Amino acid sequence: MKEIDSWNTWDVRCLNGVMKVPQMAEIRVGIYDENKKKYLDELLWDKVSRFGHHEVYGKYFDLDLKYEDFKFNMEFASSDDIFVYKVTPIDKVENIKFFVAGMLRWNSAGKIDREDDTISFTGDDYYYNIKVIGPIDNITPINVSHQGILLDSTEPIYICCNNNMSISEMNIFLAHYKKHWMNHMVKGAGLLNEAPEAIIKGLIWNTIYEPIKKRLCTPVSRAWCIANGTSFGSYVLFEWDTFFCSLLSSLQDKELAYQEVSSILQEITKDGFIPNFGSQIGGSTDRAQPPVGSYCVLKLYKQFGDIELLQDSFESLLIFNSWWLPNRDGNKDGLLEWGSNADKLGEASWWEAHNIHAANYESGLDNSPMYDGVKFNNETNTMELIDVGLNSLYAMDCWALSEIAKILNKPLEATYLVNEYNRISDLINKELWNQEVGMYCNKYWDGTFSNRLSPTNFYPMLAGIPSKEIAARMVHDHLENTDEFWGEYVIPSIAKNDPAFLDNDYWRGRIWGPMNFLVSEGLKRYDFYEISYEFSKKSLNLFLKEWLEENHIHENYNSLTGDGDDVKNADPVYTWGGLLGYTAIGELIEFEPWATIKLGNLSEDSSSIYNFSVNNDLYDVVKEEGFIVNKNGNKYIEASIPVIIYDLTFDEDTLSLSLLHNKIGTLKLYLPENIKLINATINGINTSFDNIQASLGISLS
Repeated sequence: MKEIDSWNTWDVRCLNGVMKVPQMAEIRVGIYDENKKKYLDELLWDKVSRFGHHEVYGKYFDLDLKYEDFKFNMEFASSDDIFVYKVTPIDKVENIKFFVAGMLRWNSAGKIDREDDTISFTGDDYYYNIKVIGPIDNITPINVSHQGILLDSTEPIYICCNNNMSISEMNIFLAHYKKHWMNHMVKGAGLLNEAPEAIIKGLIWNTIYEPIKKRLCTPVSRAWCIANGTSFGSYVLFEWDTFFCSLLSSLQDKELAYQEVSSILQEITKDGFIPNFGSQIGGSTDRAQPPVGSYCVLKLYKQFGDIELLQDSFESLLIFNSWWLPNRDGNKDGLLEWGSNADKLGEASWWEAHNIHAANYESGLDNSPMYDGVKFNNETNTMELIDVGLNSLYAMDCWALSEIAKILNKPLEATYLVNEYNRISDLINKELWNQEVGMYCNKYWDGTFSNRLSPTNFYPMLAGIPSKEIAARMVHDHLENTDEFWGEYVIPSIAKNDPAFLDNDYWRGRIWGPMNFLVSEGLKRYDFYEISYEFSKKSLNLFLKEWLEENHIHENYNSLTGDGDDVKNADPVYTWGGLLGYTAIGELIEFEPWATIKLGNLSEDSSSIYNFSVNNDLYDVVKEEGFIVNKNGNKYIEASIPVIIYDLTFDEDTLSLSLLHNKIGTLKLYLPENIKLINATINGINTSFDNIQASLGISLS
C-alpha cells in the first residue's frame, strides 16, 4: 500500500487542521469568539457551509466553514514538507479571531516552540518551521491548551511551512496545485452533474489516518468515530460499508480503493469472520455483516487488473466465506440465518450481543420490519428465519470467490466454491421461491413464508440464481409495481404497502444506497438495461437533490420526499450515500464481475464522466448526440448514436465485443495496430471483420 508522508486533514477530530503523517505534527486553525470568550478548534459537519475539492493525499483542498454568522474559507496546498495554508474571511465580524495552534497528536515525540509569528516542530528526523502572516494580536488573552498565534479575522491570513514565499508566490503555489487537481480529478457533466465529484468529496473529507494500526482508513463518517454519542474512538469501520467504500474510491484512486479493502480485512476476528464493526475501543466479536467483499474485490480486479489485489485478499475472504455455514445454519437445512454468537468472555459490552437485536445488526438492516416478531434461538445463535438476502449474498460470495480462485490458478478451491454455489443456489430455488407471490421470500422455521418484501428479495438476481423468466416476473410484477417499490425515488427499504413503510425510520421505509447498488447490479446481470437505466436515474436524482441544495450525502433518504434531513439520526456526510450516484456512473462506464467493461446506454440523455480510472489509464465517456470514449485523451470509440458496448476483450490480434443499439448509425473503433480481426455481436447477431486499418467504421442499422 501507498506509504503516507504528507500534510493533510488526517485528524479524525476536525476538518480545520492539517496533520503530518507519520510524525503527527499538526497545525490547527481555531475560532475565538471574543464576546462569548468561547474557543472552538474541532470543527466538523455542522460547521461546513461548502465542501470544496480535496486531493486524496493533501496536495490541495479548499473548504468553507462557518461559526454563527461568520463564514471563512480555508485553502491548502502542499508538496512534501512544504505547504501553504490560506484562511480567508468571507464575512467580517469584529469579535471573531483566528487562533493558529501547533500540537503533537497521539503523544508523539517532538518539541514545539512558538516565537512571535513562528511555530516550529522539532523531532529526531524532522524540522517544520511554520510562519504565520496576518494581523497578529499579541494583547488579547485566550484560555487555550496549545501554543499558538492569535490573529484578527479582518483580512486573509497565510500559514506557510518550510518556505519563505511572498504572498503573491503563495497564491501562485495554491493556484498551481488547484489546477493540477482539477485536471486529474474525476468529474461529471450533463445528467451526472457533480455526482462524481460529490462522491469523492464525501470519501476524502472522511478519510483519516488512525495510529492504532498505522494506516489510512475511511470511516462511514468522522462524526461516528467521536461525536455521535457512541464514541468508537480514533476510527470505526463497518464491514459492508468499507467494502463499498473501495468501489467508490476506485472512481478516483486505485491505491485508496485497495487500502479500503486492506483496512477492513485487518479487522477479521480470530474466529474467522469480518465483524459488523471494528474500532479503536473494540469490535463486534459476536456477529459479522453481509458478505459483499469478494464481489467488490472482483469488480476492482476487472477495473484495474492487479492480480496482487486478489493474492492479498483471497485467503481472508475464503476464511470468511467458510465461516458462514458452520455458524449460521441454525436448523441444519443447508440455508442460512442471521445471528449473534454468545459472549465467550462473559463480559457485558456496551454493544448488544446474542439476542434478536444483535442478529438484526448482523444483517446490516438494524430495525428492518422483516425481522419484527422473529424469534432468536439461544441454542443455535440464529434467528428462526431463513433469509433470502443472506443466502443470495452468500451464493454471490461463493461465485465471486470461485472466479478469483480460477484467476489465481487454485483449482481445488475453485471447484469447492463452484459446488457450494450450485448447492446453495439450488436450495434457494427449491425452498425460497414463492410461486404464489412471484418472489423469493424469507421463510420461518415452521415452513411458512414471510409476507414482507424488501429490496433483499431481489438479491437472487445479483447472484445469478433465477431463470430469465422468473427474473422478469420479479422485475415486472414487483420492482416496477408502484404500490410496492417503484416511484419518483427508488428503492424503499420495505415495500410501500407494508404497514411499517410510513414509519420512515432507518430501515423502515427509507432509501439506502447499498440496496440500490445491489439491486441495480442484479438488473444488469439479467440484461434489464432500460429498467436499470431508469432505476439508476432515479437514484441519481435522489442523490443530487440534497447535494446540490446543501452539500449533504446521507446514510438514507425519505422515500416519498427525497429528503435526507427529515430525521434526527441523519448524518450529513455519510460515505455510502455515494452509491446512489455510483449506480448512475455505471450506466456510462463500469466493470461487470461476470464479464468485462460495459460502456454506454440507449437513452437520449446527455451525460458524461471524465478522468475515470481504468488500469493505469484515464477514460472520458461523453454521451451527447452520439457517444465518444477517449483513452488518455485520444479517441478510442466513437458512435453517432447511443450504444451499449459490453464484453469488450482483446486476445492477441483479435478484438471481441457485444453491442446493442436501437437507431441507425455508425460505430468507429480506433484500434491498436496489432488487431487483425474483430468478432462482434450486434443486437444478438454475430459478425466478423477482418479488414482492419488504423480505425474501423461499422454501419449500424
